[in-house]
Amino acid sequence: MGFIDELLSSAKIVVDKAGKQTDKVLEISKLKYQSIQLQNELAHLYEQLGVAVYAKMVQEADNGDLIASLGDEITEVRAALEVVEEKISEQKNLRTCPNCGAKLPREAAFCSSCGTKLETAPDMDEPNCCCGEDASCCDADEACCCEDEPCCEKPEADEAEEKKDCCCSCEPESEKKAESEPEKDAE
Repeated sequence: MGFIDELLSSAKIVVDKAGKQTDKVLEISKLKYQSIQLQNELAHLYEQLGVAVYAKMVQEADNGDLIASLGDEITEVRAALEVVEEKISEQKNLRTCPNCGAKLPREAAFCSSCGTKLETAPDMDEPNCCCGEDASCCDADEACCCEDEPCCEKPEADEAEEKKDCCCSCEPESEKKAESEPEKDAE
């Protein structure tokens, strides 16, 4: 029965990972659809703005309020489009070069298009937990929220040196106990 249980466990892990990937692909598809809608809306607003400016030039009509209104709408739609594009980049684990606008892997040190040295990505400085929160969700007084994940397997005493890096900065139970024992001895 051990082989079958191990096989089922492995299959469950594969199915869970496939489900997470499917969710990610679905989310990216939804965001791309939003992006296309916003780009179409932006193109329509630019067209209206062009017509209004041309009408003002040719007919010397006083439509400055319309032009200002369209300018405001364009600014709002561009801001919304930027937010959606940033969400897409986040889902794909990409960032944008501040110099040329190229999409790059988040961990890139230099832009592959223009060669600009990139600052360390803000989310690379602090470890994140697999639950999506920063590592503060793994309070030392409570069990780690991700201890059932493969990255958070608690090592045996003789494997402590070979401990996997967890997705958060939680400490294995064996390390917590080792730290608390000297305090008991001191008393």
